[in-house]
Amino acid sequence: MKFYKTGFKTFSFKLAFLLLFSVITNAQVVDSNLIIGEYRILKVTDGDTFRFEGLDASTRLLGIDTEETFKDKNAREKSYEISLEWPQEYNLIQSQKKNGYPVKCDSPFGFETWEWAKDFTTNIESVRIEKDDTNRGMDAFGRYLVYLMMKKAGKYINYNIECVRLGYSPYYNKYGNSKRFHKEFMEAQEYAKKNKIGIWNTKNKCYPDYERRLVWWNKRAIQIENFEKKFANIENYFNISNDGEYDRLSNYVGKEVVVFGTISEILKQKFPILLRFSVRKGVNFDVVIYEENESILNNLNLDEIKEYYVFVKGKLSEYNNRLQIILNEKYQIWLE
Repeated sequence: MKFYKTGFKTFSFKLAFLLLFSVITNAQVVDSNLIIGEYRILKVTDGDTFRFEGLDASTRLLGIDTEETFKDKNAREKSYEISLEWPQEYNLIQSQKKNGYPVKCDSPFGFETWEWAKDFTTNIESVRIEKDDTNRGMDAFGRYLVYLMMKKAGKYINYNIECVRLGYSPYYNKYGNSKRFHKEFMEAQEYAKKNKIGIWNTKNKCYPDYERRLVWWNKRAIQIENFEKKFANIENYFNISNDGEYDRLSNYVGKEVVVFGTISEILKQKFPILLRFSVRKGVNFDVVIYEENESILNNLNLDEIKEYYVFVKGKLSEYNNRLQIILNEKYQIWLE
């Protein structure tokens, strides 16, 4: 079965050729502490997921979030089928999400992005994998948070930024703005939007609500920036998303602390109810609500606090080798 044509792919490949060298990083000026190493690509799983030979963990590409795609042997046919009823298919999936925030799902454009990523990396011998800063090198799933620098004709091209410039992804700052390339990402996104490329072209069968996503993500990015400006140097404040902060927090058992982070899971099938923050693979922090304080939970907008960064204040304790704060008053948890 031949996959449908949007006319975008042919244009984007020409555009890629013209813009290929538009984002160049001088190899000699990169801080060595930010370089993880040079690796050969084993597999392009989708537009923002790669596997590398010899790397001891998987990766999550910074600043981008390409659309999901079917990945089995029938991916092309499945993508074609949902394209016939797009965006009705997307709207149906979105309507089933209880909290109303934009959903991630397999899309026709996700498949196109996957094909582009494979083509873009053809004949790339190796890539240099770099971090954004030294504060956060891995996410809660144990994946390296990275940029991919691909060498073309002796120059390094930032794949992440090219992905945004060519309209295959928005600038994804849900977990904070890029420390190194914020300006470049913003310019790349503005270019793609202005020229109606990729996800910014309403004729393409992609997610239809990127403006909503940007509002949501930008608010989170501002939350992180505000924390860093106001509280990062206060001893008993902890951004547990950053490397080493959970370990530093463990030294404060029995003391009052303020924890800043995102709730990954709400366990409310039985008491005590747990608002769980995922720190890293196998390590969590809990906010505990006992039955006598159930009214606190009823007064919280769980949909909102689960989608943004929250502050939790209280005396730090430990239970079953897990750090926790017991919530006795509503004022102990808030958004800024």
